[in-house]
Amino acid sequence: MPSDVRIMGVAVIGNRATKERIILREVLVQENDTVPAAALYTLLERSRQNLMNTGLFNTVTVLPVYLDMRHALVEVTVNERWTIWPSPIFQLADPNFNTWWSTFQRDPDRVNYGVALTKYNFRGRNETVQARVQFGYARQFALRYKVPNIDRRQRWGLSIGGGYIEQAEVTAGTVGNKRILIRDTERPNRTQRKADAELSLRRAHDIRHYFRVGITQADVGDSVTATAIDYFDGAATATRFLQAGYGITWDRRDLRFFPREGHLAELRVDRFGLGVAEEHAPDITTAFASIKKWWRVSDPVTLAFSARGKRTWGAPPYYVQEGLGYANLVRGYEYYVIDGEHFALTKANLAWQLLRPRTERVEAMPHEAFRTLYVALYLNLFVDGGRVWDSRYAADNALAGEWLSGYGAGLDLVTSYDLVARAEYTLNALGQHGFFLHFTQPF
Repeated sequence: MPSDVRIMGVAVIGNRATKERIILREVLVQENDTVPAAALYTLLERSRQNLMNTGLFNTVTVLPVYLDMRHALVEVTVNERWTIWPSPIFQLADPNFNTWWSTFQRDPDRVNYGVALTKYNFRGRNETVQARVQFGYARQFALRYKVPNIDRRQRWGLSIGGGYIEQAEVTAGTVGNKRILIRDTERPNRTQRKADAELSLRRAHDIRHYFRVGITQADVGDSVTATAIDYFDGAATATRFLQAGYGITWDRRDLRFFPREGHLAELRVDRFGLGVAEEHAPDITTAFASIKKWWRVSDPVTLAFSARGKRTWGAPPYYVQEGLGYANLVRGYEYYVIDGEHFALTKANLAWQLLRPRTERVEAMPHEAFRTLYVALYLNLFVDGGRVWDSRYAADNALAGEWLSGYGAGLDLVTSYDLVARAEYTLNALGQHGFFLHFTQPF
């Protein structure tokens, strides 16, 4: 076997909509590159993973075609996904399915409904355009446009959008780590107008930098500030502020929607309140850091660990503070919200493959984009731990300042178009146990 192989060209097959340059951006070898023979298959496999992680394709193969012992072509074959999704909106108004189900019996209106029209891979350039019209528990109207490459070298990207939200019921605090919900039956109890822009820089394949600016205008009813005197700023019923932030991610996951090996590291710093054109603005800085790691111990077994934390400088008004119980939670505490300025959270998982990932062709489907069906099933054993540091609401919320833990087992079903459904049975440190349903990856 020769020590080096020269790449004579890269051929792309199957891309009916996607521009070839968008695909070549993800391939780690290019025409006229000289590659160590021992590293070639590793580079091609990572190229395949990069292309799958764009979310544009059902399947991807990246293989060498040897012309002789020292020269090869690279053949990239893709099967494109459907790109226009007029998705009906049926969204729970509560932090998770179990909390929603426990209140649904008393209030069946706790759902959002409407339609979101999304065009993926717009113009074949991996651009995304989305319009959202939502009614029900919260009314929302929003637009967003995202383009990953705005320069010839395909390094800079742009995302810009904005929206309007109004809702009759507002969380104005917590007592006993349960939300205090304030409702106005005659008019919106909170309205929000937001707009933001984000520039991204991707010099290498795995590292991205983000630079964000945004503006927020929000108003609430008197009943909200009567309950939460620091909701904005004292008795103020309105706020307007600018926000700026920077973030960096280092992403080496094999498949982003359900990784089995690799890592993801993230650091994000945000400043709320820049002192310009503001009204009752917050005056805080937050930092969020996260590290996630997956080890494929054997073909059926994957170990995973994650650690993340948030630190706040300054006293955040209730409107912009967030502890555990929403986007971040200790499994087993789905019914609780732990407010606070800072938090730490760790998760450990062992996933055992019950059904190997299978890609089947369903020729009866009328369109090529839906003829490829992906399915996999995993047994998931897990343990979570976390803590919130809260200097203002801890007196009324016993879980603040305490180390929380939960452990259990569940099934993770992974299907086409990056859909993940998790059914878990969890026991927490309070001795409480139950069955919980989630629709995201566990990390």
